[in-house]
Amino acid sequence: MLNIKSVCVVGLGYVGLPSAALMSQAGYDVIGVDVNADLISDLQRGHCRIGETAVQEIVKEALGNGTLRPSVEPEPADAFFICVPTPLTSDKKADVSMVKAAAMRIADYVKPGDMVVLESTSPLNTTRDIVAKALQDKGIDPYQDVDVCYCPERVFPGNTIQEILKNDRVVGGLTPRAAARAKAFYESFCEGEASMVTAAAAEFSKLMENTFRDVNIALANVFAHIAEEAGVEISSVIEMANRHPRVNVHIPGPGVGGHCIPVDPWFLIDAFPETAGLLKQARLINDGQARYILDCVKAEGLKPGEKIAILGAAYRGNIDDARDTPTDLLIDALSADGYRWQTHDPHVETVVSHFGHDFNLTDSLDVAVSGASAVIIMTDHAEYSGLNAEMLSAMDRRYIYDTRAIIDVRHFVDAGFSVSRLGGVPIAPLALL
Repeated sequence: MLNIKSVCVVGLGYVGLPSAALMSQAGYDVIGVDVNADLISDLQRGHCRIGETAVQEIVKEALGNGTLRPSVEPEPADAFFICVPTPLTSDKKADVSMVKAAAMRIADYVKPGDMVVLESTSPLNTTRDIVAKALQDKGIDPYQDVDVCYCPERVFPGNTIQEILKNDRVVGGLTPRAAARAKAFYESFCEGEASMVTAAAAEFSKLMENTFRDVNIALANVFAHIAEEAGVEISSVIEMANRHPRVNVHIPGPGVGGHCIPVDPWFLIDAFPETAGLLKQARLINDGQARYILDCVKAEGLKPGEKIAILGAAYRGNIDDARDTPTDLLIDALSADGYRWQTHDPHVETVVSHFGHDFNLTDSLDVAVSGASAVIIMTDHAEYSGLNAEMLSAMDRRYIYDTRAIIDVRHFVDAGFSVSRLGGVPIAPLALL
């Protein structure tokens, strides 16, 4: 049934590149394709842009032994995988133009007997309406001539290789035959179980997974707001609530980031606007966290024109990924209210703002905090859990807003700092019991 020796992976980003390397490690002859000529040139020189050590090692091995060949053009293969981004448009609609372009490109190379798999997170029926149609337009019957499937990735950045290998898969076929073949392929190099469903069910499953997390993070953030108004420490309440065997309250934070959770719920909101009201409210709550945090900081008496030191550009701790980071929303709010800012991150080298702002990024903590009236901790990097008062001594004013609850509050308060925490009671010097 499998009958696959060669593979073409289109899109060499955070998912496509490590997936291609793992396929090559499993014995498949893999060509990796991307429209970014500079990226392909880097790969041809053996350079992997993804910061994870495990990804770099396996990619360099695959490139070195020639089982993974980077190219700007597809080639004929037995199986084709589309792993391109599906971002949002400015009006919060799914931009599937890259999926369509990738499907049209590979359609010139697909032959009867091949398998075509879409991995990109996509709106319902994208596999049928875009990928299958691109094949039909080339005279290929996607239900008879080839096997067309949707199989979404389930990757947690920072542990990508193990996530690809170990996680269960949902394999959605346009036909039962296609699903069975894709299941066999994934199980040839992954340890997780692959469950067969329809393509539409697999698409919905992926959107549901990320929307579930978004809604529950929004719930935790609302709980944090209530805790602040009630004068209760949210972390201890969550700990107690989660002792109930059927309760799992998430951790509040400054919002959500990455290319999935802030994006995917909008695919359902756009397609089902009258039904998905809860999902939209959750999106507004999480995207509103940056404004909420800044308003809390302003309530401490900070004035426009003062400098804010932002600790963390990455959307999550200990990674170099700043896609759709909540820090971008915070900077947009700071700009709107007339504040200055400097952003420190020990992992992120470059970041692009959706709003056109300069992050003023530095890897020097001293530069970031020098002359600052407040520090806002946005990312739970391990480096920030070890902060001490001396490291922030260049501040003009000793005030910290910790959105991640990672610093030693008693240490800072004893050193004369005022500390606010998301979902906690603001603590001033001498006030900590």
